[in-house]
Amino acid sequence: MRTVKFVTTLVIIMLLSGCWNRIELNELWVTVATGLDYRDGQWEISYQFIVPSAMASGTGGGMGNAAQAASHVHTVRAKTIHQGLNISNLETSRRIYVAHNRVIFIGKKAAEKGLNQLIDYYYRNSEARETVLMLFTEGRASEILKKLAPPEKLAGAAYAELINNENKRVSIFPSTSVYDFSLSLHSDGKGVGMPVAALIGEKSEKNQKELESLDAAKKTSTALKVALSKLAVFQEGRFIGFLNRKESQGLSWITDKIQSTEISFPCEDEHKKTQLSTLRINRSHTKLIPRYTGYHYTMQVKVKVDGSLVESGCKKDLSKPEEIEKLEEQIEKEIEKIIEEGWKGTQKLGVDAVGFGDIIHRKFPENWKSMKHNWPAEFRKMDIEVQVEALIRLPGLLQK
Repeated sequence: MRTVKFVTTLVIIMLLSGCWNRIELNELWVTVATGLDYRDGQWEISYQFIVPSAMASGTGGGMGNAAQAASHVHTVRAKTIHQGLNISNLETSRRIYVAHNRVIFIGKKAAEKGLNQLIDYYYRNSEARETVLMLFTEGRASEILKKLAPPEKLAGAAYAELINNENKRVSIFPSTSVYDFSLSLHSDGKGVGMPVAALIGEKSEKNQKELESLDAAKKTSTALKVALSKLAVFQEGRFIGFLNRKESQGLSWITDKIQSTEISFPCEDEHKKTQLSTLRINRSHTKLIPRYTGYHYTMQVKVKVDGSLVESGCKKDLSKPEEIEKLEEQIEKEIEKIIEEGWKGTQKLGVDAVGFGDIIHRKFPENWKSMKHNWPAEFRKMDIEVQVEALIRLPGLLQK
């Protein structure tokens, strides 16, 4: 009896052991960035994947004589996005693996076509992750994916860190993931912003070609680099227009996306000459309160900030409380101006990228039933009332 039990247990253990569907690493191309374009009635999907041999040997963009790039860009065209991934198996020696993808570039033509199919692809496939960050480019996504980002080896990972670093320290361009984008499609406002990546510097053909070669890694500086420049605004999954840097920062204030940033503000000295000082924002909170007067909607935007004075051009004695209060008033005026500019830019596009529709729906559900079909027109007529309360917690040791 014991022998039968032992044999049965052994057979079960043998059946359960091992990973039946495992795939070895040397059978995969691990993707760190992707690009989406639309051309001649077809999707053009680009994959930037890691070249393991270059990473292991210490080449591919590092110091010294780099012999091989650390990443490779493969582009395929198809009628659907998933079909493109499938067709890639006819052209590559390994299966493209997208679970570690960090960022996806959206070309302008693809953005104008609409990204609903992209969102559908991400939510139907378990391998693709909806936490992937999104970047807009005015040209073709495949072209910007070919550019290196020295001194970093992997350009795709560098672009993802560029977005994260900007959000933590500058907070001008609100980041957007695939998840955020999909939420906008099902929101009441149906609007969302997406940072724009652009090449800045001397845009000659020679410099662009150099940024695609390993020669760029051998220099202490490059004539071109990829940077965040403005904000692309989408409505119902399609590209509508742009917000400039100041308008985008105003949008960040309204939507409570400010993590940390710096505000430069003017102050007048005893000779009536305008000088500039800078406050580093340590904490910020925005509260939105909708009001309805019977025929018109207004949104109260209440902002509370505190920070440290990191630069002062004012000839003031900052040990005096009354002088600190004057500086705080100047900071409040400056933030109000930025918010107003962001609001005007958003209204001009007529896209509810600030999410006011969702707030009004929750506050006035009965009114929303009759208004939701005409919300874009109502949004254009809305006003905002901005109230900013600023506090300088650390004026610095140098007081005079």
